[in-house]
Amino acid sequence: MTRWRASLLDIFSVLIYGAILLLKTYCVKYSLVGLAPLHRSFWLGTLGAALVLTAFLLLFKQRTRFRVFVVVNFVVSIILVADVVYGRYFSDVVSIALLRQAKLATGVQDSVLALLRLGDLAYFADLVILIPALWAARGKSKSTAGLNLVARLAVFCLLVLLGTNLAEASVASLQERQPGLIRAFWDKRVIANNIGTLNFHAIDCWRFIQKRVVTKPLPQGEKTLLADWFARQNQVPKSKRFHKAMEGLNLIMVQLEAFQGFLLDLKINGQEVTPNLNRLAKQSLTFTNAYYQTAMGGTSDAEFLANVSLFPAKDGTAYYEYSANTFYSLPIAAKEKGYSTAVMHAFRPGFWNRTSMYKTLGFDVYLNQEDFEQDDTFGMGLADHSFYRQAVAKMRTMSQPFYTFLISLSSHFPFTDPSKSLRDRLDVGPFADTLLGNYLLNAHFADEAIGILIDELKAAGLWDNSVVVFYGDHHAIPESQSHLLGQLLLGKEELSAVEWQQMQKIVMLMHFPGEELRGENSLAAGQIDLFPTLANLLGFAHPYALGQDLLNTNSGFVCFRNGSWLNEDVIYFRNRNEVVSLQSGETLPTTDYEDMLMRAEECIRISDVTLEHNLIRIWKTGAKE
Repeated sequence: MTRWRASLLDIFSVLIYGAILLLKTYCVKYSLVGLAPLHRSFWLGTLGAALVLTAFLLLFKQRTRFRVFVVVNFVVSIILVADVVYGRYFSDVVSIALLRQAKLATGVQDSVLALLRLGDLAYFADLVILIPALWAARGKSKSTAGLNLVARLAVFCLLVLLGTNLAEASVASLQERQPGLIRAFWDKRVIANNIGTLNFHAIDCWRFIQKRVVTKPLPQGEKTLLADWFARQNQVPKSKRFHKAMEGLNLIMVQLEAFQGFLLDLKINGQEVTPNLNRLAKQSLTFTNAYYQTAMGGTSDAEFLANVSLFPAKDGTAYYEYSANTFYSLPIAAKEKGYSTAVMHAFRPGFWNRTSMYKTLGFDVYLNQEDFEQDDTFGMGLADHSFYRQAVAKMRTMSQPFYTFLISLSSHFPFTDPSKSLRDRLDVGPFADTLLGNYLLNAHFADEAIGILIDELKAAGLWDNSVVVFYGDHHAIPESQSHLLGQLLLGKEELSAVEWQQMQKIVMLMHFPGEELRGENSLAAGQIDLFPTLANLLGFAHPYALGQDLLNTNSGFVCFRNGSWLNEDVIYFRNRNEVVSLQSGETLPTTDYEDMLMRAEECIRISDVTLEHNLIRIWKTGAKE
């Protein structure tokens, strides 16, 4: 009987250890989101993680187990407090990518210290009070009996099995509700709030370790070859057209959420869907054959393509995977020319890891939803109408010349707001109550805001001394709804692969003071070409850009993350290994396009290697990998 009692007490002590860890991780939830209800997957995932940690304690004998628990408890407490403090400042969760970025901590250390609260010490209360008390009581116990090794292994296996199943069920639930989220990591806080803080950090660590193991050092010879390739790619010939034609002007770049190219000049029931953009396009240099090149990173990939001129990450997102890298970006190039730089987006700062990445990209200021009065909301947040008004007011206070990067929000999927109907603005006829119909209404609404932005810039005296760029970030209509696009644009439901691809164009235009440069440019263009094109016009450097200056080339070339590519005449589908004529739809011999095939493969490989080995840091500083 004494033996059984000792074994039960042994199990009970371990469960107390687990309960302490579980209580702490649940407390983080209340620190960050208060009493707001969370999905049941959070509670199951957190319980599962605590059970797994508890199970590993059983691998040790009683005296050693206590020491291990103290260490584990202390480490978990530090992680949880870091999440709480970081969450107060950035509304996000700490990750390894952020810890690697030492400059982030030094930049906000005063703010972080100010955010520490006396209550945060509660996470360490058990280490100061409970654990010594348990230790003292344990020291007085004369019994050293407990579970034998076989029993401990049995309980260990049981707890691990139960804990991992709960954690896996939690992850599976999130993947079902938000497919691709865990792989892309576009919103760390949402992941942590759905599967639990400890599970989030476990996945985060695994991703980091996996990347470090897979990535091997690059031979010095290949680093030199790549540096030479970029030098040749981005040299500035003396005869370059429009070089420094807009030197010294402000640059205002607006990334339009889900603005596809077919919106321009589109009429439905005789009414223009985007009258303001249509009017602006006629006064601007408009790229009529421009495509988005985003991958898993969606909006953040578009930002990365436009500001860095490298391709999106092959796995995950560049904004998360490579936020600790060194880049040569558009804001950095602008700052070298004396520009002040700011990025404005009236959404939660931690989304897409923006807080960290914008520092890496060299923006002086990041103004997010906390910096804008939420006086008029639509969909996911502040309506573009109010956002643009407030953004221009903030531009008035900036020293000139400046580069401001605005990211719109109102035209975000699902293109509706239960509290605000848009039906009285546009008659979408047979497409009413469909995804496409809602998108057209939403685009018309967002276009109203673009008209406000233009008027505000003119009233502020900024329109006539600024280069103003508008471009779409990614598609709005998924392929599953292609039949609706076919009905709207071609009068048919079945679309060929070529027709579908040509519908993936985006709005891309540049307006210049005095309309010095205007008209349509039909070269095949991508978001990756924005940085080098603007750099030429404004006299900026762009030593590590993969895109091309669209004003100094006779042929366009758009390569996509999946290896497909197109120019003005043909498209190559990588998954089918086919080259198809854009005019006739005829399949052409791939042997006639070997140079293009090699060019696409080379560009993607160079971009991947540059990111994975942080080569720009090596080239700029001479540091070792």
